[in-house]
Amino acid sequence: MRYRPFGATGKAVSAISLLLREAPNMNSPGAWRALVFAAMENGINSFELSAGSDVMALGVGEALSAVERRLIFLGWRLRGTPAGTITARDVAESVRGALQKTRAGYIDVLMMDEAAVEALTPDARAYLADLRSGGVCLQIGVAGDGTAVDACIGSEIFDVLTTPFSLVSDWQARRRIRDASAANMTLVACDPFPAGLPASGAGRPEVERPLRRGLLGARRAEPLAGMGTYAFLQDTSGWTSEEICLAYALTEPAFSAVQVEVWRADAVERLSAVSDKDLPTGVAAQIEMARFGQIATQRRA
Repeated sequence: MRYRPFGATGKAVSAISLLLREAPNMNSPGAWRALVFAAMENGINSFELSAGSDVMALGVGEALSAVERRLIFLGWRLRGTPAGTITARDVAESVRGALQKTRAGYIDVLMMDEAAVEALTPDARAYLADLRSGGVCLQIGVAGDGTAVDACIGSEIFDVLTTPFSLVSDWQARRRIRDASAANMTLVACDPFPAGLPASGAGRPEVERPLRRGLLGARRAEPLAGMGTYAFLQDTSGWTSEEICLAYALTEPAFSAVQVEVWRADAVERLSAVSDKDLPTGVAAQIEMARFGQIATQRRA
């Protein structure tokens, strides 16, 4: 596992961070404890817990009790609902519950999703600054990629931005990353595994190309067939498409960590190993060609 500085906090966090929220077959503190132990055994020291699951918080707390608190980076995420509001009292009760169940002493970063940010009342926003100045929550962060999140960039309230980033991220996502970096926010990538990538451009299936005879024997009539598509995700020897996507996200220097969500120890071990690997030769160029090829196809459509 490789480690990176988390902004100006002085803490080093694992390049791969684990997002923890309700999951199937994770119905006991023991299940969450085992998952966190597996992550720590593979070098992961950064965890973000989503509010709402007492079982998860208790299990994580049991695991964290086995290590020194200063070695672990712990986030707590508040989730909002479009119909509700979040007051200072709501924030205080959530943070208090997190500290009681995890026995962490303090929270490294209090995160809010986009719905939570939009639901904050004025007194809640003021209370966030109190939590930070009192050392209860060392930093305040926001997660998402919508207009409410964009409005938080450069705000005195928010120190951290968690935002989606993958090999198909568009110019708006890349602009958001630049703006947040310019505002001295610490960045974390999430959702590095894009869904629904076509095996070949514009969703067209690959077809077998005819062979053409030449002086050097048989060769493809179209040797560049597949270039400019995402077919390489399935064809790169020794790599899964998931591993390529994660390795690509790890190449972006603006991020302190790339956040993933997995619930099995074997998956944690496999993905953790990616942080010590470099993308195979030529794959970075294939990613850029595929991305621009997809943009060109969308413009023609």
